[in-house]
Parts: sequence; C-alpha cells; structure tokens
Amino acid sequence: MGREALIALINNAALLITLAVVYGLFYARSSPSRQFSSQVISGLFLGMITLAVMLNSWQLAPGVVFDTRSVVLGLIGLYFGLVPSLIAASMSIAMRMFMGGGGTLAGISSIISSVSVGLLWRHFLKERRTRHSIVELYLFGILVHVFMLLCMLLLPSPSRETFYAVAALPVMLIYPAATTVVGWAMTAQSARRRGEIAERVLAATSKRLATIVKNSPIAIVSLDLEYRVRSWNEAAEKIFGWKSSEVIGKPLPYIPENMREEHARINEETLRGLSVHGKRFVRFRKDGSEVVVKLFSAPIRNEKGDLEGMLGILEDVTAQHKAEAALKESELRFRRLYMNMNAGIAIYKVTNSGEDVVFLDMNPAGCKITGVTKEEILGRSVRGVFPKVVELGLYDTMIEVWKTGRSKHHPVMNYRDGKLDLRVENFVYRNRPDEIVAVFEDVTKRELTLQELERRVWYRTKELEEVNKELEAFTYSMAHDLKAHLRAINGFSKIISDRYSELIPEEGTRYLGFILKAGEDMSELITGLLEYSKVGRSPLNLEIHSLKEIVDECVSTLSSRIEEEYASVQTASEMPNVYVDRTLMKRAVINLLQNSLTYHKPEERAAVKIYSERRGEWVHLIVEDNGIGISQKFHKRIFNIFQRLHSSEDFPGSGIGLAIVKKSITLMGGDVSVQSVPGEGAKFIVKIKEARL
Repeated sequence: MGREALIALINNAALLITLAVVYGLFYARSSPSRQFSSQVISGLFLGMITLAVMLNSWQLAPGVVFDTRSVVLGLIGLYFGLVPSLIAASMSIAMRMFMGGGGTLAGISSIISSVSVGLLWRHFLKERRTRHSIVELYLFGILVHVFMLLCMLLLPSPSRETFYAVAALPVMLIYPAATTVVGWAMTAQSARRRGEIAERVLAATSKRLATIVKNSPIAIVSLDLEYRVRSWNEAAEKIFGWKSSEVIGKPLPYIPENMREEHARINEETLRGLSVHGKRFVRFRKDGSEVVVKLFSAPIRNEKGDLEGMLGILEDVTAQHKAEAALKESELRFRRLYMNMNAGIAIYKVTNSGEDVVFLDMNPAGCKITGVTKEEILGRSVRGVFPKVVELGLYDTMIEVWKTGRSKHHPVMNYRDGKLDLRVENFVYRNRPDEIVAVFEDVTKRELTLQELERRVWYRTKELEEVNKELEAFTYSMAHDLKAHLRAINGFSKIISDRYSELIPEEGTRYLGFILKAGEDMSELITGLLEYSKVGRSPLNLEIHSLKEIVDECVSTLSSRIEEEYASVQTASEMPNVYVDRTLMKRAVINLLQNSLTYHKPEERAAVKIYSERRGEWVHLIVEDNGIGISQKFHKRIFNIFQRLHSSEDFPGSGIGLAIVKKSITLMGGDVSVQSVPGEGAKFIVKIKEARL
C-alpha cells in the first residue's frame, strides 16, 4: 500500500469520526419521534460525508477506486434509518457515476448492498436499534463487506483478479474492525444520551409526582419503619385538620389510643405484603369528630428492594358512608314493608320484546291471596300460572304499561279459575325498562259488603221516599183542611166586625181585630205550606229555557206590588239559556223578588238588580237588593223552613219563601247562596246548569 493509499485511509478514518459526531448531533440527542425535516437534513450531511470519503479514495487500477464508503453506508443504514440512507445512497451513486471507469457497476452495487444490509439489520432488531454490542457490530461489519466482496465480481477481469489478490484480505481485516469501532462510538453516544434523557424524565416525573401528591384530593401519607409520618399532603391536612408541620416525624395523630394495636397489626401486614385495598375505618379529626376513610396501603422499597416504609392512600367517604347507611336502612324498611304488608305485590319481567311476561318475585301477602308459593311461579309465564289474566284484560294492561311507561289502574274484576274465585283490584306500574310491578288486593269481602250496603241504602231510600210522600200528602191535606176552617173563622169574624162593631165595647173591638190579624197570618202561613208541599210533587221536567224570559215573566207577575211600593227592578238585557224546570225556576225567582221587596229599609225604596254570570258549565243568576242585609251567622239558616229573623210587626212573611227557593233549585241539581252584611243589602246567587246547543 503506497503513500497515497495511506493518506486516503487517514482521511477516511477522520470522516468516519465525523459520522459519529453527526449521529450525536442529529440522532442521539433527538427525540424518538424524529421530524422528517431533521431526517432530510441529516441525510444531506451524511451524503456529504460519504462524498468526502469517496473523494479521498485510492486507485487500485485505472477506473477502480477504493474507500470506506461501505463502512459509512452500512452504519448509516443501521443507525439513521430509511430517509437519510436513501439520500446518502443516492448522492453516493451519483458521485460514483460521475467518477466513471470500469469499476462503476461494482461501486454502485457495493453502495446499494451496504445500505441494504444496514437497513435490514435495523429492521430485524427494531427493539434495540441503538444498543449494539461489540460482537454484534463486528459480525455486522463482516456481513456488509462479504456482500461488498461479492459485488466486486462485477469488476472487469484484470481489476477483479488484482482486487481479490491484493485488497480482499486487508478489506476483511480492516473494514469490519473500523465498522465495529465507529459503531461502538455511536452506541456509546446513544447510551449516554439515553442516560441523560432518563435522568431528565426521572426528574420531571418526580416533580410531576410530587405535584400530584400535593394537589391530590385524596389524602396520601407515608410512614417510616417506626410508623412515624414521613409525608403528609394538603388533602390529609384538609381531611384530618393537622398541618404537615404538626405531624412530620410523629406517629399518626388520627389514631386514638384504643385503636393503636389494631393499626399496628395492619401496618405489620402491609410490610409483609398483605396490603389493604379499600377497607373502611373510622378515624378522628383534630376537632374530635369522626371521619370514615377508605384505606389503600402498600409497602415502600428502595432501589435495592429493601423495605423503607409504607404508603397509605385515604379517601374521605364519610358522606358516602352515611348515604349508604341511610340507603341500607331505607331498603331494609321497604323490604319489611314489602314482606309484611297486606296487599299483594308481584314483580314481572317482560321478555321477547313483549311476547311474554314472567314472574320475578311475589311477596308473602301476594302468595297468600293467590294461593301459590314463590317457588312455583319464579321464572314462569303469568299466563301459565293464572290463565284468566288474558280474559280479564289484566295481561293487556301489563303490556300497555310496559310500552307507555304510564301507570294504570285495573278495576275490580272477579278472577275465577279451577282453584281461585275472588275479586281483585290491580295497580300496575313500570319499575325498569323491562320490569313491571302489580300491586293487588283481595277485595272480595269489601265488594260483598258494598253490595249489601247498596241494597240496604236502596231499600232505606225507597222507604224514606214513601214516608216523604206520605208526609207531603199529610201536610197538604192538613193545610187544605185547616184553610177551609180558617176561612169560616175569618168570614164570621169579618161579619161580626162589619155588623156589630157599634154594639161591641171598645175592648171587644180590639180583641176582634187581633182575631182577624191572626187569621190573616194563619192563612198566609197555610198558603206557604201548601206551596212548599207542591214543590216536587209534579214530575221534574228539565228543558232548555231562556233565563231572560223567565225573569221577565216573574217581574211582570209582581208588577202591581212593585208599583204600589214604588220599587225599582232592573234586569240585564241578555241572559243565557238554562236547563231547568220552568215552573220551579219561576217559583224560585218570584220568591227571591218578594223577599227583596219585603226586607228593604223603611226610609228607602226597594231597588233590585237581576243579572247573570257564566261560571264554566254553570250560570249564576244574581238577585241583588239594597235591603237591610243579613248577618253572616244566618246565611245558611235563612233557607230552612219557618226561619224568620224579624217579627211579623216589623216585616210581614211566613219564613217559607227562601225554603221554597232552596228546595226548587236543589231539585234541578243547582244550589243557592247569599252574600250580605247587615245594612248593606243582600246578593242571592242561584247556581243552575247552562244549556249549550
């Protein structure tokens, strides 16, 4: 080997060192997910190094040159990956083509084989691309250059023989060694870089972990082997009330004296590897109040695996514990209710998209009512256990409730099959998307009792109706007979007064006047009784009538009295049609008008207003006057028969008129009431059904 070849080898060695430097700059210090731009730039630099190597070659024969490009390109493929390798190989091929000569084809083949071996080796060792041993690198160098020797078969015949005779052995001795040295340097750089990255990651992780521990909403506490506190985060301060400065280096403060033995046992088990996972304990805050915590514990070991202490993670579950206890108590309470209530409860599951309903459960009362046991029905179709549910419509009700989610009442039905004969009432609701519940009750006794009561009520009502008819007939007959005798008394008293008044002493004349007045009052009372007894004797004839026409007729009937007393009666211009018995309605309105004309203030003329108001499906006929008014305590009493609030000397009347009004309106399904205060008139309100066409 001449001086020129020696200088070329020295230059090539320097360029190989440059290759290791470039790797350190672009790859050993870059992140695992390297950017494409970085790969392109490093590829260009590597290509320039390869070109520099090729420019510092030595000539074996005319057109046949040798350098360490195979070392460079093999290591590029092994350490740098596809993109930089393709760029460097492309630049090398271009340069070799530019250099020309008989060894061009062999040179290009050598370039391609070196890069390919490097890339393939990298691909199959993807788990440790930057961690290669010296032996592995040496074997890699041998493989690269074995392929290079094979590529030399493409040299022209004289040059090929010269190469194999002169250069083949030095190449196989020097180039694999060079590959090993440069590769090892690159691996060492990568190892150092990984160490630096690991240290930074560890520092960042430690800092992040410290931040997490500090800001964690869950208490994190660590103890040494003497069970003294080593760390106490902010959540622990918040949960237990002690500051970290109060507890560091001391035993746990929230463990009372009577619980320390149990706590020591838990610590010993944790150090032996029997960690606590989510067990609940009652502990105490600084203020003495109880706190329920969920504990997770684990031993702490150093890098050598020796025990250093233990870690405890404590979650405050006081509110959750109380809620769970309340829920458990509520569930227990409802379970007792479910098991002990008298009503039956059956829980069903709807299966096959509504094709069937099967039993999930039934309470003891339900089993007693239906005569089955829970074991007989669980998992069975309701139609199989109680086939008549379909006929009674209960099964359809269940499906409807399941589909709509709306609860439904299934009325009392008589269920009867080969074993059962009872009346049952059901209330069905959906509990879950595929679950429905039926609450049912055996109402057989109740229904029989109701039927008996209805029969008795009907019989008693019929008896009362007959008695009322007899009383009304008796009243009418008595009033009619009394009126006949009273006419005779009044008539003869009138004759005596007219013919013999001059012969009778003054005192006798006064007594005779009393007889005549009493006879007139008695006649008015009997007339009222006859009228009251007539109300309801005739069949009720409810028809649509004009309320305006009825009111006008009543005013016309009393027109003479209205004129005599200089009273005023104003009626509304429009009133709705009503559904009434015309005779009863006229009787009620006339009596109300007479009442208003009678009970007016002596110093004022009577003034009456009659109008109507709509209230839903009802009409309120209002008769309003300016009379003497009625005290609140008499508002209901005045509608009773023979109820008078004033003497006959003050105001005439029999006390029957308002009773006739009440009876007439009640028979038509309406009602009558009064609004009044003494001295401010009265407003009588008659509530009757409106007739809507």
